[in-house]
Amino acid sequence: MVKPLICEMAAVMTTFLFSQILASVSFALDITAFHFHRRAKTLTVLACSTGLLAWHFYLLQQPVAAVLMAIAACRFAIAVVTLRLWVMWGFMVVSIACSAYFWQGIASLLPLMGSLLMTFAAFQGQSARLRGYTLCGSVCWLLNNIMAGSPVAAIMELAFSGSILLAAWRHYSATRRSGWV
Repeated sequence: MVKPLICEMAAVMTTFLFSQILASVSFALDITAFHFHRRAKTLTVLACSTGLLAWHFYLLQQPVAAVLMAIAACRFAIAVVTLRLWVMWGFMVVSIACSAYFWQGIASLLPLMGSLLMTFAAFQGQSARLRGYTLCGSVCWLLNNIMAGSPVAAIMELAFSGSILLAAWRHYSATRRSGWV
């Protein structure tokens, strides 16, 4: 009786631990993403990090967050090559349909809102708008990660938001200084 319980706990802990490792690697990618000057590099790094987070949420049995992150990985990869509005709206419709299909109550709204904001961000041509809308989406995902009970993902999202703010400040400072030279 005790042995099956211990084995079950070990399997759950192993899955949880692996999910946190994936979130940690994603974390490292996320905090570097917005420090690249080229939008394409930023989006490529974000595609990789969100792909890892999709697996992270899948392992935590959070299907809405997992599928939305998988969609986000595709979205970031495609946004590298196009800014067409119909593509953006297509990703938004897919995100809404996915959320409706996997609906788990009010908790499903945060991942959806985060996904919609970040979809809008990915298809912005200006880096400042990309950062601003991504920051808003990041707050939604931060709240979702807290509710999902994922400490690494919550810390990652906080650091991601801080990194966006730091990158924006660095970009603004560099632009301001170059105007005086």
